[in-house]
Amino acid sequence: MNSPSSTESRAAVASLAALAARYDDRRPDRWAPVPEQLDAAIAFDVELAEAGRVARAPLVAELARRFEFPAHYLDAILLVPRERFVLPEDLAASADDTPLPLDRAGHATVSAPHAYLLTFSLLGLVPGDRVLELGTGTGYGAALARRIVGPAGHVTSIEIDPALHARAARLLGARPDRHGDDAVLASSGAGPSDEGASVALLCGDGRSLAERVLASGRAMPSERPWKVAVTYALIEPPAALEERLADGGVLVAPVGAWEGHQELMRVERRQGALLREVHGAVRYVAERGRG
Repeated sequence: MNSPSSTESRAAVASLAALAARYDDRRPDRWAPVPEQLDAAIAFDVELAEAGRVARAPLVAELARRFEFPAHYLDAILLVPRERFVLPEDLAASADDTPLPLDRAGHATVSAPHAYLLTFSLLGLVPGDRVLELGTGTGYGAALARRIVGPAGHVTSIEIDPALHARAARLLGARPDRHGDDAVLASSGAGPSDEGASVALLCGDGRSLAERVLASGRAMPSERPWKVAVTYALIEPPAALEERLADGGVLVAPVGAWEGHQELMRVERRQGALLREVHGAVRYVAERGRG
């Protein structure tokens, strides 16, 4: 990929900011739920979508320079419209490699693009994989994973916040979870599309639902093992999830206190044994609903 010049980069960002200004005054309270009509207006704004894609080209070039991510990971960053998954007030910042808040308290964010790719790289995501994500947010990570694993793959994502879950379902074209006992069987999903894999969205406590998903997966050895991405910081390693990994399964999670030191941990089950690695300091929002 050719790197855009600094002049082209500035022009792309300026164009995105100008188009984003259309939506600056649509809501009196930036922390109120985003109306469905506003999400639809942004989704069908062709000029905004093109400006967002062009503005992400410098980001992709920078990620290619800083990291050794596979080309199809970088393609996902370019092609998945991050502007749809942020708050309307943050449209102009959607092409930046920074986390963007989703609530007033700071409990939820759309993580920086490089953070998703780092997790996916440690998981070793390839086409056809099954991904289990804890912490859907508005669905940006699930959208990236869906494109990376492709139509032969599958993504299940869990969100504890009902409002975020509902918005993610809308943005990803999935039905909201019915909160029933059969939820783990992907009762709320979107089938494969030109954007990639099928997606199932679940609403509830991440660890509890993830344990059930992993347990059901171990009963189907013909399926690929789950690769588990946790998008919020856990106080300690999630032993119950680790024990439920099938052979070849991988889990990547930030571990540490919200206001203290956090490290990105990778766990893989290989020939029955659990192999653990630590991959540097990170900063994620804290787990919700526990402690």
